[in-house]
Amino acid sequence: MEVHHHPDLHHKPRPWKEYLLEYLMIFLAVMTGFFAEGYREHLGDRGKEYEYMESLVRDLASDTLALKAGFPVKEARIVAIDSVFLFFESHPDQQTIPFNIYRNIRRAWWDRLYTRNTGTINQLKNAGGLRLIRKTDVRDSLASYDWLWGRLDYYKEVYSTNQQLAGTMIEKLVNANDVIRSYRLNSAGKQSYPSLTNSSVIRINTAYLNEYLNFLGRQKITTAQDEERYKQLEKEGAGLIEMIKKEYDLE
Repeated sequence: MEVHHHPDLHHKPRPWKEYLLEYLMIFLAVMTGFFAEGYREHLGDRGKEYEYMESLVRDLASDTLALKAGFPVKEARIVAIDSVFLFFESHPDQQTIPFNIYRNIRRAWWDRLYTRNTGTINQLKNAGGLRLIRKTDVRDSLASYDWLWGRLDYYKEVYSTNQQLAGTMIEKLVNANDVIRSYRLNSAGKQSYPSLTNSSVIRINTAYLNEYLNFLGRQKITTAQDEERYKQLEKEGAGLIEMIKKEYDLE
């Protein structure tokens, strides 16, 4: 009878150095993968940060351009207000006004209201992207700029309401019969006066004149304050653009 010999299943004990080496190899493999993944994420974050900064510079440039364009509009409003004051200072009992004063009364009514470009800053906030901005000075300056815009947006609500109130006062002050033909002929939807000329004379309801002039005095102050605040904002925006370009080597 043939006898089969079974293999010896009892292994010899492995040296402890082999266990240590195997552990080290597994540990190094895991850590290498971990660091590789972290490095890839780091590179991705840096790429996103750079893209955000490029987009932010475009938004800031658009904001500062719009702000600068609005300053002459505000200054023209102040000039119109002063012309109204000069007229009634020289004609305190006047019951009619010439066309040029009527035109300045209408011009003193409106002003530029600003709206910022919030696309990039909103993306940064909503996606938690502010953490991507490594440069502390850029992050702090952006936060200051954003806070100032928020503050001015609050003022804008009051400013807009006062403009609407100015329109209501003008409607009470000016005699509609003297301008109604101009209303009818105005099909452009703009500040135009088709039937009025430099020789036109327009009656006013003097009962509302005192209230209107006092209100206009406040409007002059708030217009000058509004311009000064937005000039500060424009200055901060321009400074932030230069800072970002320098820190991120942007053209």
